[in-house]
Amino acid sequence: MKKINNNKRRKLFMKKNVLTKGILVLVVIALLAIGFTGCGTVIPICTTATVNITTPNDSWWYYIYIDGTYWDTTNSSGNITLYGVPTGYHSFYAVSTDYMYSGYAYPTIVCGVNNVPIYTY
Repeated sequence: MKKINNNKRRKLFMKKNVLTKGILVLVVIALLAIGFTGCGTVIPICTTATVNITTPNDSWWYYIYIDGTYWDTTNSSGNITLYGVPTGYHSFYAVSTDYMYSGYAYPTIVCGVNNVPIYTY
């Protein structure tokens, strides 16, 4: 068996120590990179949407209610775009300004632009 002197033993130990420290530094950098940037795509949570309301079978002014709360009045063609409508299931009610005709729609509003036709009778 060959004997290794202290000088060679110290150099061998230093090489292993440098390699271990180098790997440790790479692992720390990788963990910090994942921590600061994330490891996946962040999906923004949408809470409101845009709703285009139409009254396809009538051209008249309509009061628009969402879940029983007045929002706005359509134009003379029975169309309107509402912004900031909460996402989720809603009850849409349209009643003509002369209170002769009305109709309901029950859509589930999702992120983005939603088209809601309300048929009035």
